[in-house]
Amino acid sequence: MAPSAPQTAVHNHSSELLEHLMAEEISLQVQKIAEGLQREGWPMALVKRFMHVAVEDLPE
Repeated sequence: MAPSAPQTAVHNHSSELLEHLMAEEISLQVQKIAEGLQREGWPMALVKRFMHVAVEDLPE
């Protein structure tokens, strides 16, 4: 039995909300890492480069 349109819309909204919350949590963790590296003396340009490389190196 296929879900009705309202159920599908609610499911999609719930999925989007969960995705948004997870993205916020990851963003906070990344900010904490960046702040820690800056306190250790790393310039923000290098911190961003490190993070970019780390993201690019994530497995598919």
